[in-house]
Amino acid sequence: MNLSRREMLAASALLLARPAISLATAPAADTKPIILCWNENPYGPSPAARAAVSSTIPLSCRYPDEENKQLIEAIAEHERIGADHLVLGTGSGELLRALGFLHGKGGGEIIAAQPTYSELTDYAKYSGASLKFVPVDKEFKHDLNAMRAAVSDRTRAIYVCNPNNPTGTAVQVEQLEAFVNAMPDHVTTIVDEAYMDFADLYGVASVSSLVAKGKRIVILRTFSKIHGMAGIRVGYAISRPDIIKDLAAATMTSPNIFAVRAARASLGDHVFLTDTRRRIIASRRKITGELARLGRPCAVPQGNFVFFDTGMPLPRFTELMKDRNILVGRPFPPYDNWCRITIGTEPEVSAFLEALGAIVT
Repeated sequence: MNLSRREMLAASALLLARPAISLATAPAADTKPIILCWNENPYGPSPAARAAVSSTIPLSCRYPDEENKQLIEAIAEHERIGADHLVLGTGSGELLRALGFLHGKGGGEIIAAQPTYSELTDYAKYSGASLKFVPVDKEFKHDLNAMRAAVSDRTRAIYVCNPNNPTGTAVQVEQLEAFVNAMPDHVTTIVDEAYMDFADLYGVASVSSLVAKGKRIVILRTFSKIHGMAGIRVGYAISRPDIIKDLAAATMTSPNIFAVRAARASLGDHVFLTDTRRRIIASRRKITGELARLGRPCAVPQGNFVFFDTGMPLPRFTELMKDRNILVGRPFPPYDNWCRITIGTEPEVSAFLEALGAIVT
């Protein structure tokens, strides 16, 4: 079909004028599975971020170099730190990989919990890293004492995901600060705070204040979780300027103009962020309450997911949930009966709990 230039412009205008697709108008659950396996924020980007992406379409032919600087300045103001203490990445995942490469090359030793988020350690293998894993404690938290005892002269970095993925547990800020302060000068502590915005336990908070004190620490944040931008890909690291310089040199890409503008807009959309946090925490409590009623143990969750004992081999539980059109988390050895369930929308959580009640006895 051949369209005139005028017809093409009219069609484009109609597409741009269409309202953003909301969860309320999404396909029914009986035709599309409920996805509760990737720790995504089901409420998506904020209205301000969506408007920023839409209005940026005509400028997608432009490089975002100046826009990157503006986002760095906005984050610096948000974090109350100098812009030279920050570097952007296409999601915090790229920065985790760069950190794994930098600290693992030449056989550098990296210490991490088990289980934990594996992007850094998995990528570090490509640079010849020596990996040392320390099991989480009986409460599914990072065993900081054991991790400190595992440090050797060859150790270059310790990775702490706080709150931890997949267990969802978090260590208190005072404990983690003491841990960082006890590290020898040759060890970098990498603290992944992707889920910190969902934490609500007393004493659980960011350790970013240690950066201004000159500690050898890297803090990672992302727009994928509370900001609902997992598909747009933007994150950042906070650290000393000398560490930031090395990390920036190891990154391979930079966020595109849509990600940069959406992130800047989302930073200021406090109403949406506050409401998203409230809804996620409320649904999280609903899930843990039902697990308690069913007698199923769970780790104390501080992210947008819950890690719990299904009482059966996970493949069996996964299949039973799939039969009910619900996709749940993958295995995290050695916890072969445990499932990490993402917190979806309120209707999705209700559907999951209904299915859970039918499966778990």
